[in-house]
Amino acid sequence: MNEYEIDEAARRYAHDPILGKASRFLQEFKDEVNAHSDGWAYWKPAMISAGKLMTLIRSARSNPEWAEAGERAKETMFLKALIPIKSFMTRRGLAAGMRMPLVPM
Repeated sequence: MNEYEIDEAARRYAHDPILGKASRFLQEFKDEVNAHSDGWAYWKPAMISAGKLMTLIRSARSNPEWAEAGERAKETMFLKALIPIKSFMTRRGLAAGMRMPLVPM
């Protein structure tokens, strides 16, 4: 997802309990990457680490598994999508001066 798509998802899903959290987290992560690198589009390891989260946000509405899942299962899917971002932060993000965005509750 590019920066516009991320910001648009944050607006579109603002009132969705899970997708709203996911898109706000991604938006904050993108902003951290922009503040500590050449930019979101240019730091490939950061974008790759957010791949599962971007896929979740992009495809959730058309994914039958998402539609049938309960709130707890959706929350679990969201938290699992954060694992690669946490790994990125441990290996590269913290060294670059980034801070891990808080997971909205």
